[in-house]
Amino acid sequence: MNKKVSLLKLFWIFFKIGLVLFGGGYAILPFLQAEIVEKEKICTQEQMIDYYALAQCVPGIVAGSVSMFIGYSARSILGALACIFGMCLPAFIAMIIFAAMLGNISHYPLIQSIFNEIGIAVCVLIFLTIAELWKKSVKDFFTTAIFVVSIAATIVFQVSPFWVIILSGVFGVLVKLLRREKNAD
Repeated sequence: MNKKVSLLKLFWIFFKIGLVLFGGGYAILPFLQAEIVEKEKICTQEQMIDYYALAQCVPGIVAGSVSMFIGYSARSILGALACIFGMCLPAFIAMIIFAAMLGNISHYPLIQSIFNEIGIAVCVLIFLTIAELWKKSVKDFFTTAIFVVSIAATIVFQVSPFWVIILSGVFGVLVKLLRREKNAD
């Protein structure tokens, strides 16, 4: 399903996503689904989820890492650079503009209302992302158990998400190895 796409097209896709991406890593999935998987067919849904999962495991901004993986998959190093530049340029421009203006306008009720409404939209995008990840990731008793234990560990026992991710990955590898060994017998 991977479609050859120009560097300019990759830049433009991620520039558009970067223009409306509020809320960070989780909010990017609905945009990627619509633009990269459904409209442009640059990668499959499964590849996109894999890139997103991998982006969670490397240091840095999740949206930037996902864009880099998709760009690299589509057009190698230049594709990765085009996607990262497209994703980050709107935020860079916005930060410069907001930094210059925010001190002068942040006390206005209209500006405070805009930020409140953007926060609500981000919550909706995060909810949609969780629903999409749930459909693709939680498939059986084992994955449901990892989900429940991970939620309990982070919320109830205040375990660092870093350790939850590492231990879930290790546990997943061990179960996969045990299943493979059991199937070999």
